[in-house]
Amino acid sequence: MNSMLRIMAACNRVKPGDPAVCGDSIQELLLGAAPSQPDLVLLPSCALSSASCGDLFSSGLLLDAASDQLDRLCSLSAQLGCFLVAGLPLAECGGAVSAIAVLHAGKLIGLLPDNDPPYGLRHPCSERFLPPDTVFSCGGLRFAVCSGNPEQLLARAAALQQTGFDLLLVPSCAPVTAGSTGRCLEAARMVSRSFGCAVAVANGGIGESSCPEVFRGFAAVFECGEELGCQIAEREAISLLCDLDADVIHTQKAFNHYQPAAFSADVQGEKRGLLRPLPADPFVPAEGTGRDAWLDELFALQVRSLCDRLENTRLRKLVLGLSGGLDSTLALLVGAEALDTLSLPRENLIGVTMPGFGTSDRTYFNALGLLEALGVTSKDISIRAAVTQHFEDIGHDPAVRDTVYENAQARERTQILFDLANDEGALVLGTGDLSEAALGWCTFGGDHLAGYNVNICIPKTVVRLLVERRAALGGAQEEFLRDVLATPVSPELLPAQENGEIAQKTEDIIGPYELHDYFLYHMLRYRFRPSKLYYYSCAAFAGKYQPAYIREKLILFLRRFVAGQFKRSCAPDSARLTEVCLHGSIYRIPSDLDPATLLGDLETITF
Repeated sequence: MNSMLRIMAACNRVKPGDPAVCGDSIQELLLGAAPSQPDLVLLPSCALSSASCGDLFSSGLLLDAASDQLDRLCSLSAQLGCFLVAGLPLAECGGAVSAIAVLHAGKLIGLLPDNDPPYGLRHPCSERFLPPDTVFSCGGLRFAVCSGNPEQLLARAAALQQTGFDLLLVPSCAPVTAGSTGRCLEAARMVSRSFGCAVAVANGGIGESSCPEVFRGFAAVFECGEELGCQIAEREAISLLCDLDADVIHTQKAFNHYQPAAFSADVQGEKRGLLRPLPADPFVPAEGTGRDAWLDELFALQVRSLCDRLENTRLRKLVLGLSGGLDSTLALLVGAEALDTLSLPRENLIGVTMPGFGTSDRTYFNALGLLEALGVTSKDISIRAAVTQHFEDIGHDPAVRDTVYENAQARERTQILFDLANDEGALVLGTGDLSEAALGWCTFGGDHLAGYNVNICIPKTVVRLLVERRAALGGAQEEFLRDVLATPVSPELLPAQENGEIAQKTEDIIGPYELHDYFLYHMLRYRFRPSKLYYYSCAAFAGKYQPAYIREKLILFLRRFVAGQFKRSCAPDSARLTEVCLHGSIYRIPSDLDPATLLGDLETITF
């Protein structure tokens, strides 16, 4: 976890014309944060004077007092042993300039010019100031300082792109108008996403004069488009502590320029806790942040991709194997919507139920009910006799419930679908999802094959959310969708229990899909090493799963992920619909990789 950098973005309370009061507020904030061991503290511009002093900035008394507070800040940074960035007015050439001071462990590393000096201050021009594009390094992160109104951040960040910064610090004290705070925060978020970097903003204003402008303090930290924290001040000082992850940033950076750092320092030792949001469902937006709209857009993209495939191939029919499970249900809904979009009759979608040795009444009748409710063509073809004959042909004892027993059923179903598609001039619609592809939870040459896949970029946890979203729309299919959602996930390749209940429950065998999807997201998007996957998962699922259980399932995930690569190497066509996927053009590893290469990293974990 030494890739972490703990940052504090804070807005102190100021009193116009009284730097001592400004310093008192800063000291209270810093000493309060000392137990958390921040590696870098960002304060606003004019943090040591206030921004609304106007012509008072020309007073030698004020400038001397601000300089004294800078010395005080140096002493505080020595106690904390961290970087500290803050703005203040300084005397220069008979006038006053606005400067940003960069301190570290009791020393003034340098002064940077303020891009937006308030009225009464001007831009510095002396040689004692560092160039605006100076880069500093803290642990694994290189940071630059981009002062000024955050609304102008995009253009200023582009001008600093050649520095190769990982983190952009934005000390500011911009007056606000209605809606401007939201625009500032959105600009910072967009820069962090567009550049694949972190952005920390500290905008001063607590205690400022309210004439001729009004100020508002706010602090925020963003990492690659994700908000790690945000506070908007009322009347009291605010501070925000967040952990930035260098591994996350380095895999998302949109540029690879590197300018030598003017000053480097290591992060302080191991921190207590992890100060960053860790949602257990990272594939989807957080509740209340447009999740439903995101799910609707994802479903629409599934439909759009299938429409394009049908139009380009001039095919007018679809063939789909429907098991009564989540994946095939979602594919069925996509197929029906695609035909509607293309003004083709729903009867052109041929849904095939193929009951086998493990098919339960529940899934079978749900499948039939969905086909009828959606008004598509239904075919019912039992595979029991054909597979029994196949066992006899190859000399396999059907009493032996092994891989042959299971895979023969999957391959028989696939043969039926492709032959039926040939007969109908149709496209075989694949149903497998991203989680199954990652775990190799499919039969090679069986459900692994299709004419076109619409679910393959979508993890099981999101498949469930998509079906829930469709069920919420109501209609004749709602009853069946609700029961599909309530049915345990299962390949149904082994006979049911005596009471008719499903015997083969996937999550009883491999563990919860929410864990595997969590591993998958962070391994693919951020290239986390196994030990880091473990630590993140323990934090995200604290109180729900024990660390030993998480480690056990992570080992299973890594083994299956490596072993299943040969199936992904020859996967059917599909469209990339999500940021994190296993599309062959995006993620490649050797099919004969030894899993020990990855598993060795978990040997250091102790409980």
